[in-house]
Amino acid sequence: MKATSSHEEPRVSSANGTPHPVEHRPAVAHPLDMERAAYSYVERANPAIRSLYAKHIAAHNSSPRVLDIGCGCGANDREFKKITPQAHIVGIEPNARAAELAGRVCDEVFQGMLEDWLKRDVREPFDLVVLSDVLEHIADPIAFLRALAQAPSVRHAQWIISVPNYGVWYNRLRTLLGVQGYSWSGIWDRTHLRFFTRSSIRKLLTYCGMELLDDACTPSIVQSTAPILRKAFERNVSEGDHLALADSRAYAAYQKAIEPVESLVCETWPALLGLQIVHLTRLR
Repeated sequence: MKATSSHEEPRVSSANGTPHPVEHRPAVAHPLDMERAAYSYVERANPAIRSLYAKHIAAHNSSPRVLDIGCGCGANDREFKKITPQAHIVGIEPNARAAELAGRVCDEVFQGMLEDWLKRDVREPFDLVVLSDVLEHIADPIAFLRALAQAPSVRHAQWIISVPNYGVWYNRLRTLLGVQGYSWSGIWDRTHLRFFTRSSIRKLLTYCGMELLDDACTPSIVQSTAPILRKAFERNVSEGDHLALADSRAYAAYQKAIEPVESLVCETWPALLGLQIVHLTRLR
């Protein structure tokens, strides 16, 4: 019997006698192994979106109609409801578990893709459209934005659009050192298809016929340790509790004591220090 060499995969015979490799599944899943972890996010609200919402939407409307596309588990929507309890929030989310969690806070949740929701021909107007870290997942973001802009219900809405900042300081440092690797979330999220800097996202939105009204960024200093912090919530994610971080006492303490200072520092140079670049826009 021939011994298997160290560089060969062990083989077994299939039903028809054809040998094939034994499937190898390491204990720790690789981020690109979609079958083992289809939805892997540890979610929390985006503080820059929250700030722009309070400043531009809630300040003028106590019961806005909000369309949150790619709403995830509803972390941002929970903040909207805290600020404006009478807000009517419609979420669109393709993942079943995330849509289930979002249903606890959203008034309506459509589980599916945007193109399927658009076929419903909703006519009641929205005051706000939210795209929180969505465009980077879209192969053709220009066609995506143009199709959405054609919907009568969003024609006169304001839009809040957030994207990860490829130019954030720690990604520049990693690139300089020749370090690259996909991750469960963040800039190198395993499902990202497009990458943006503060400059490039502004050019894209302007190209798509949007007027830029305001912008903000999320802090990046603590977030740079996300791969380490994530380990504390791995079990929660595997059990389907994607909001464990947002509900933790540690995060509440961070929001109160650290995030305000960190945000002020990062706002001094958004292109370098911002983790996510967030714009408030409207269609021209």
